[in-house]
Amino acid sequence: MENKLNFFFKGQIWHLGGTIILFYIGFQFVDLESNTNIFFGFNALNWFLIAMSIPLIHQIYVWICWRSELCWKSVTNTIGFKGYVILFFILIISRLSAIVLCFVDYGSLYKPNLIAWIFSIIIFIPGAYTMYSVKKYFGFLRAAGADHFYTKYRDMPFEKRGIFKWTPNAMYVFAIGIPFAFATSTGSKSMFIVAIYTYISIWLHYYFTEKEDFKIIYRKKL
Repeated sequence: MENKLNFFFKGQIWHLGGTIILFYIGFQFVDLESNTNIFFGFNALNWFLIAMSIPLIHQIYVWICWRSELCWKSVTNTIGFKGYVILFFILIISRLSAIVLCFVDYGSLYKPNLIAWIFSIIIFIPGAYTMYSVKKYFGFLRAAGADHFYTKYRDMPFEKRGIFKWTPNAMYVFAIGIPFAFATSTGSKSMFIVAIYTYISIWLHYYFTEKEDFKIIYRKKL
């Protein structure tokens, strides 16, 4: 790595810049001012902003931790991998707050029926199987980016079992599509916006952060 500072910021104008633009576009399409539903003291617009903000915060956190670790071992020398993982999974779990949005904005796009519920199950199943495959074959620590911290993960073969036999990017192809299942089953317009935003932004993360990191981590394999 010739210039660590350049690598630290490499691709982020596209990753973070693109995600912020998507956030802005999504906000322009949502119409929740007339929605008076309240849950835990927050109205529908508040829940929409929370659901949109958490993926952005999560991806910024991952970018900073991964790149600073690869460049300077900053995470190892401060909070350690354990500290990183704890906050990583807190942010992952926080994404579930988007489920609340589905119900405070229920039926804003259409009234859900049996067909919508069946279709949502069809969307949900590959995502659920992806999470099962991650737990059984891939490992949640590896999914959190353990290969940025420990060489033993870099020496592991690329996973080909479970859903990974169909695509190496199953977490981004299928698991991140789970919000579409919730949007479909509840007919929530704002949840569809969150689902589209989340899906596109994670691919920006993949192409401009993770894939660039792989060129460093797996340079002997690629």
